[in-house]
Amino acid sequence: MKSLRLAGAVTVGLLGAVFMNSSVGAEEAKGLIPGDFTSNFGVFSNYTFRGISQTGDEPAIQGGIDYSIGLNKDVSLYLGVWGSNVDFSDSDDASVEMDWYGGFSGAYKGVDVSLGVIYYSYPGALDSANYDFFEGNIALGYAINDKVSLGFGYNGTSENFGKSGSAHYFNGSVSYAVPISAVDLTFDANIGHQSIEKEAVFGVPDYWDWKIGASLALTKNIALNAFYTDTDITATECGSENCDARGQLSLTASF
Repeated sequence: MKSLRLAGAVTVGLLGAVFMNSSVGAEEAKGLIPGDFTSNFGVFSNYTFRGISQTGDEPAIQGGIDYSIGLNKDVSLYLGVWGSNVDFSDSDDASVEMDWYGGFSGAYKGVDVSLGVIYYSYPGALDSANYDFFEGNIALGYAINDKVSLGFGYNGTSENFGKSGSAHYFNGSVSYAVPISAVDLTFDANIGHQSIEKEAVFGVPDYWDWKIGASLALTKNIALNAFYTDTDITATECGSENCDARGQLSLTASF
């Protein structure tokens, strides 16, 4: 959604540095706090969310930290925070997105299940922009074998981004791990449908998005990722190039 702003990049970059170093803190915290901490950090050629660029087709720096604890042998509680620079090509002054989330995860008869809530916040945005919103989500995953897995997800809210009313996003995915011991390579594909109650307020009509990509593990903690994505939103409906087809590259680290 906007050209990269230095303030946003610096802010998220500092967050990323903290997240990168959180593995040390996590190790130290293991003896004091039950549960597990993980962190992630990455540099991206774009920030694409459900097929639409959130940075005006400019690069992004992103990072997050997660905490999970087993409540019993079947269910775990998870909490996390994630940040990225954004640019919505308007005068709202939003340059950073911070997502706060939590929920429960577990497995039932071979199906991985996750149920949670996400709060999308945009520090610095004008109050009149009404960007902040909550969204509930459910995700299901099933491994057919050690190479192929399927996924299904639903995200919904009663008041979407920018006060655009109720919204629903359904998506399905498939991934395939290449059976070559010397290469840790996974291909994946995803298709989703976003519906918005107040299309004119949101800025685009209900739409489909899809992507196909691959992830190559360079080390235990570092991966190179690439995907190609598109939507069925026309240039006239979008009003910019943010909905166009694009390729995206990223280098990510997790600890």
